[in-house]
Amino acid sequence: MTMFWVTFLECFASISALVAVFLTLTQMHGNRTHHAALHYIGQCDVALREPQFSNPELGKLDLRDRTFDGEKREFERYEWYVARLVYSLDAAMKIAPFQQWGAVAKTQLANHKHYLASEYYAKQDYLKHYSARMRRLIQQQRTA
Repeated sequence: MTMFWVTFLECFASISALVAVFLTLTQMHGNRTHHAALHYIGQCDVALREPQFSNPELGKLDLRDRTFDGEKREFERYEWYVARLVYSLDAAMKIAPFQQWGAVAKTQLANHKHYLASEYYAKQDYLKHYSARMRRLIQQQRTA
């Protein structure tokens, strides 16, 4: 009878360890999803406050004169908006790489194709600040 209980307890401990590993991995995935969403939602809040930057067609982006709606200050704000967008999406893709963030990034970056595909942007050498995946997505804007 003692051997039965020893075997039973060994099996129970093994199953418990596997359940604990599964629960830990599930929790880690949930945390990653949560933090990726927080990054993006923070960017969405900025887009709601600055709709002309989230959709540059609502204003006039002039890359030659470096103005937005005729203002140099607004152009600077637009550049910071796009930088924040790219960093937020890059972070979301790093935190939760197996989720839909790549598709979200493609959609969002497409709104800024004129800027991202410009010679001006290329000369700024911003790409080195981003992950390889984000660099590819930005470079795709040049060919899209």
